[in-house]
Amino acid sequence: MPSLFIDVNIVLDIALGREPHFLPAQKLFSHIENGKIHGFISALSCAIIYYFIEKETNHKKAVAYIEDLLSLLSVVEVNKKVLEKALQAGLPDFEDSIQAACAASCGADYIITRDLRDYKNFMIKSITPSEYLATFA
Repeated sequence: MPSLFIDVNIVLDIALGREPHFLPAQKLFSHIENGKIHGFISALSCAIIYYFIEKETNHKKAVAYIEDLLSLLSVVEVNKKVLEKALQAGLPDFEDSIQAACAASCGADYIITRDLRDYKNFMIKSITPSEYLATFA
């Protein structure tokens, strides 16, 4: 089963109904729900996702969304080892470096993101939900 590390922007596309990105992200998540893909996010992602959902809606909806997310995806720890790897990742943005280090930590086959340039120099290939679906689904 493929292991995919899901970037924050993909989760927010679904949570906030962001078009035109909603449908491909939702289709990807349906593959995760059906057990065709193993999905991962970082513990850092949960905090970021909560922040943006709460900002757009309210605390109760943000908490409920995080609870649903935790039932669907595996969460990768952000610990000292991951942070040290992030510092050495060579990516220009530290948050992206943490995400990439988490993807490496969980053995992800791909990083699923819309911000491909953020991960272009990292050892794990990054692709969009649409690219993944067109190639593998």
